[in-house]
Amino acid sequence: MRPVDLNRVERLLILKVSSMGDIVHASPVAAALKRAFPHLQIGWIAEDRHGGVLVGSPRIDRLHIIPHRVLRERPFGREARQTVLRIARELRAERYQVALDLQGLLKSALWGVLGGVPIRYGAHRMRELTPLLLRRIPIPDRADRHVVQQYLDAARWLGASGEFPDLYAAPEDAQSPEPPVEFPLFVSEEAQQQAACKLAQLGIEGAPFISMNPSAGREWKRWRIENFAALSDRIEAEWGVPVVFVGGPGDKPLEEQLGRLKQRPLRSLIGRTSLQEAMAVVQRSAVHVCGDTGTAHIAAAFRTPVVSLYGPTSPDRTGPYGQRARALTKRAQCRACPPDRCLRKECLQWITVDEVLTAVQQAMDAHR
Repeated sequence: MRPVDLNRVERLLILKVSSMGDIVHASPVAAALKRAFPHLQIGWIAEDRHGGVLVGSPRIDRLHIIPHRVLRERPFGREARQTVLRIARELRAERYQVALDLQGLLKSALWGVLGGVPIRYGAHRMRELTPLLLRRIPIPDRADRHVVQQYLDAARWLGASGEFPDLYAAPEDAQSPEPPVEFPLFVSEEAQQQAACKLAQLGIEGAPFISMNPSAGREWKRWRIENFAALSDRIEAEWGVPVVFVGGPGDKPLEEQLGRLKQRPLRSLIGRTSLQEAMAVVQRSAVHVCGDTGTAHIAAAFRTPVVSLYGPTSPDRTGPYGQRARALTKRAQCRACPPDRCLRKECLQWITVDEVLTAVQQAMDAHR
């Protein structure tokens, strides 16, 4: 199968609806295509809980937002039907000629069909009924290759050749084997100002600080909250560097636990920022500390040193791009689970506070 000639295409739609980290990982595809084909009008469709990470991106011309809660809670209700029809009309009005599905699920592929896109490609682990709706791009799915580069293989196949250098580099992680990549994320001036104001309310104005996100999408991806409390106390007591916790409104229970567990005053913006403001806080941080969650990839995209904590999932494949040396994992030491899957989901908790503290210290030294 030969790819469509994008020199003859005016409008392309990227289908990657979730999750936040996956959207960040896929965003270099939009940058690569825009650089190779400057005339191309690029649209992207994503769920509202994650799509905000792409707001204002200089490489995306139109962002289509799916209200996920409406479709999830009553998928066959009247409001859901009206929402689907509205988004379908919105997509059709753009007259996209090519759709590129980087998710490989029915919930993404259907939007290409509903949007009336005549040429639809699938480029990532096509599952469910997607082979019936998409043309498979003939690129290998390799477990030993970072997913960012696998997404970019689709852009290369479509004619965007090269290593896509310039705006991303990771001098703080010189051992990274990954080539430079452009992550086209953007934080508005208003969000920057709001983030600065909220940090000032916590007593942080200009001085270096460390941000931490104690949350993750799944329970087994969360390092114990008492470890985050102990780590932040030691950083503040031993180094005199303030620690600010970030997270969404659903993470308020974690904030309450931190308040009870910490020996020193809690500085928290959990549930107090918009997504853009949280991105600004991570961008301003000297170091970001988190588990296997979206802010790890936001930090990497902004070249903020990030110490990430991984359990069963592979940081070689889905860790913060360009910062593998700071992704801590004990999965290789597990003898209770088979190599290809995790049963106990306990290896994340083998990572100690001392080990994370050492990694943060090294990241701070690189930042200085």
